[in-house]
Amino acid sequence: MMESWENWTSGERELFQSTCRRLLRHTFLVRDQDEDSRTRYFFISRTLDAFNEYLGYIGFEVRLDRENGVAMLRSAVSTGEGARSRTGHLNLKKAESLVLCCLWTLYADRVRSGSLKKGLVIRMGDLRLEMEKYGMKELVDKSAMQGILNLFSRYHLIDQKGRMGEEQFQIILYPSLQFAMDEDAFLRFVEAADSRMREKQRDAEEDEDEDEGEEEGGSL
Repeated sequence: MMESWENWTSGERELFQSTCRRLLRHTFLVRDQDEDSRTRYFFISRTLDAFNEYLGYIGFEVRLDRENGVAMLRSAVSTGEGARSRTGHLNLKKAESLVLCCLWTLYADRVRSGSLKKGLVIRMGDLRLEMEKYGMKELVDKSAMQGILNLFSRYHLIDQKGRMGEEQFQIILYPSLQFAMDEDAFLRFVEAADSRMREKQRDAEEDEDEDEGEEEGGSL
């Protein structure tokens, strides 16, 4: 680390310091988000050992997913079998978890369909439709949705173009979404959503049966 520091220019030292701060503040850095992020990503790629040695003193490491162009800050967790790592933990509210899972699903669906552009773009209607599939659209109003999208933008999971409510409003999905939630958490969400949908379907069928019974009945 000290050898690298001595060999760097003053500009490289400033870039190292500001990039460390950015990772600590935002967790994810997406290569194709903008030119500044691209510069930082390739600097991390060239000097990864220095970043990990420096951040290791406070219990963090940087992982690179070169295929997707994502640098992520992970916290080292000691276990009986050695060391493992995970992304920084953030407790999400129910509505935030719901929207995150839907965004993740939309990203995965578009990748599977062959949409491999730098930024996958969706509309608010796409997100609302995905939430409706799980029978949870009514859980998040416009005001809450804006706060949730701002939260995910802060962690470089998505970006927003335009103002919510306007026809031109867009949500850009970044590949960092793939690493924002572990698979077990997502599967628990799917199971809970499936259970909720089945319950609503049973309620709808029961209401339908009651309506048919009333139609068949006589009147005095």
